[in-house]
Amino acid sequence: MLTLSEHHRNLWAVLTQKPELERIFQTDVDALKCPITVVEEVFLNEAIVQFLTGWRIATAGGITTVRELAADMRGFFSLPLPRAVWEKTKTTRNERFVEFVERALK
Repeated sequence: MLTLSEHHRNLWAVLTQKPELERIFQTDVDALKCPITVVEEVFLNEAIVQFLTGWRIATAGGITTVRELAADMRGFFSLPLPRAVWEKTKTTRNERFVEFVERALK
């Protein structure tokens, strides 16, 4: 649990250390007009892996519930850049996790 918390904290701390990630939480970004950068895509893929880890722990009865995780994912993937990276990469992810995320987004 402590290791997961540390990884989570380290991942999100990157946002304050790298100004080139400031678009991640913007709601008015057009990924077609201003494509996702490599730095943004790497960060977002790491965030998706963090969600996958959280999902695995939640489904095993871990520190968070599946409902709480779904709410977090709904908020995160409603943002344009996270959603674009999710759509681009979801075919390479765990099928059950993809189904869970897709249900959470509806």
